[in-house]
Amino acid sequence: MDGNNNRNRQQNNQNSSWFTAATVGAGLAVAAGGLYLWANRSSNGNNQTRETTQQSTESSSSTSSYLSGLMNRVNMSGIQHEAHGIPEQSIPEIPHIINLDTLLHDIYLRYIALKRHDFSHHYRVFDTIFLKMHRTMQRVDRYYQKYSSTVQVSGSHYDRLRIKKPDEFDIDIFIGLPLNIKSEATDASKSDIILESMAAGFVKLKMGTQFQKLPYRDDWEVNKTLFSWRNDEYYLLRSKFSDWFKSLVYRALNEFECIGNLPMCYVDSNAYVIGTSEAGPAVTLKIKCLRTNFKMDVDLVPVLKFPEDRWPADNGYRKIPELYRDEIFMVVPKPIKGKFEANDVSKSWRMSLIYQERRILHNTHNLRQTIRFLKKLRDTFDMYYIASYYIKTLFFWEVHAQRDPAFWRQANSKLFKIMVTRLHAALTRRHIPYFWNESYNLIEGAPDNVVAGHVAKLAKLLRILDNPLEYKKVAEFLLTPSEFADYSKFL
Repeated sequence: MDGNNNRNRQQNNQNSSWFTAATVGAGLAVAAGGLYLWANRSSNGNNQTRETTQQSTESSSSTSSYLSGLMNRVNMSGIQHEAHGIPEQSIPEIPHIINLDTLLHDIYLRYIALKRHDFSHHYRVFDTIFLKMHRTMQRVDRYYQKYSSTVQVSGSHYDRLRIKKPDEFDIDIFIGLPLNIKSEATDASKSDIILESMAAGFVKLKMGTQFQKLPYRDDWEVNKTLFSWRNDEYYLLRSKFSDWFKSLVYRALNEFECIGNLPMCYVDSNAYVIGTSEAGPAVTLKIKCLRTNFKMDVDLVPVLKFPEDRWPADNGYRKIPELYRDEIFMVVPKPIKGKFEANDVSKSWRMSLIYQERRILHNTHNLRQTIRFLKKLRDTFDMYYIASYYIKTLFFWEVHAQRDPAFWRQANSKLFKIMVTRLHAALTRRHIPYFWNESYNLIEGAPDNVVAGHVAKLAKLLRILDNPLEYKKVAEFLLTPSEFADYSKFL
């Protein structure tokens, strides 16, 4: 979904900030194509810390990028040059294309890889606006102030799989619960939170006995916010939790300076206005610069976390293999689809294992590059029903089947052909099973006529991949018509 490295040392000695004395832990990792960050705040910040945080937020001396400062200080040894995006001068004026591997590499440099200039600028804007947003949300809501902990850049940035431009960010904000650890196998009602399985990938969350006694515990003035999310049966309603979070985002934006009727924030003396939209569990900040064509979307998603031993290893769920285990998993306020009553939809929470899935992708060499090629193929084909997560899921299954990291050391051309074959087979069957529970078909609702068209295109691409002499024709499938018109001069 981090230390206070965007301040110089003198400023660090004078001011508190989001990640100083009130911080329990901080960290950043940067690798090819993206980054992730995490930060655990203490649940007991004091008034002085909050006041100095506000002063620090509004200080005009805060000129250097928070994330860029961290990235400049992190030990970069062994990390590929793509960590900050590739430098534009690394793209040859005239490519040397002699086979499919050289073709794929050149297309990657020109049309898929993040570029260093874009990387630096987009991350700086993201960092400045999100940091101000997060601090303002803490200031306007006592529950968020106490229980917002980890901030996780997730999605393609977290997985180092972002392509073309870093202009979309997925931010998971962990919202704590006063009680969510204890589990009683012999009497579920004595658990802090009872996880009840719904359809594959979804659960209901029900307050246990101790949770129901929160009105009689300390900090009720803060914790009563949580009680507003429950129904009479003591289920935590996803719908009410989402409504609270969306309201919080808008309350925070109301604290921003405005241009016209839009909130705004300055980054390097340029004004960026902030619109909003809503989709699923996310509130999207739609950021635009008034002087340029700069655009960026930041999806803010609140999530709850649970210890990994609470993962339901029944009802078709895969037991998490030891190699992929981590400390926690998450539940996301995403509504369940299908033939469910509104009452059940309001209770549904989607489970998420981003940390475990990252471990699946560990030590897989050329796997990430192959995913990037499939994402570009997906975008060119306009496969709007194939989310990036669905493509990743195909690779989860392949990693699980191969069990040998050496498999992913093969040339990109070979891996590309193998995984295009896997995608073609999945679309032919109209079936991409969820890795953690096979009964959940990720593309169940995909339109048959559209899928059939893409199956035919992929079959044509596979025929070309079977003939090494026709390798240049692959460019027609990876590139949009305008991109191919520009690129054809090299073929």
